[in-house]
Amino acid sequence: MNTLLASLGRGAACAAVLSFAGCSFEQPHVEKQINSYLAAPADLANVRRILVLPFAQESGVQADCTQVRDAFVAELQKLRRFEVVPLPAEAREDDDLNASLMRGRLSTAAMVRLCNRYALDGVLLGSVTAWRPYTPPHLGMRTQLISVHSGAPVWAVDAIYDSNDRTTIGDLQHFVETTQRDDGNLHGWEMNLLSPSKFTTYVAHRFVGTWVEG
Repeated sequence: MNTLLASLGRGAACAAVLSFAGCSFEQPHVEKQINSYLAAPADLANVRRILVLPFAQESGVQADCTQVRDAFVAELQKLRRFEVVPLPAEAREDDDLNASLMRGRLSTAAMVRLCNRYALDGVLLGSVTAWRPYTPPHLGMRTQLISVHSGAPVWAVDAIYDSNDRTTIGDLQHFVETTQRDDGNLHGWEMNLLSPSKFTTYVAHRFVGTWVEG
């Protein structure tokens, strides 16, 4: 009887240790999977000087496109991969290009005129496909970089980050913990759910993070 009790005791102890170990070791972070495309290195090599057009918004979406574009450009410049050419405020060369996009077909002639005037290798087009700045926030974007040399997209990303989705929440928390310094605010990483600009920065960071060469 004593032997049986001792055996049961050892079993319970082992179960407790295994249970504790299971709680102690966190699962490795798996980044949220999004739709993206990056061309072959040979097609990317000569795309260096680009212009990021003002972002559009899709039908039925009311978004702060300027804020979204600014966040995207800020993250893009961190790559140190492109010379990002600003579009002068009074410029109208992009009007024909945007008009053709609204019709569902990119105007090659408008693209060439824009690239010739500013000596560009490519033009980055973006649109906001979903936007909710208040809690729970979500942001969807569709971006593509068109090479003037080939006339084809060399980089494209299409995704929605919705904080109602547990995968997005887990990814956001990991982003904050690995890229931001603790500023001591009472909300911690959840501040990124309360601040539209912070959530936008997170999404822009993930979009730009899909550019991984080699």
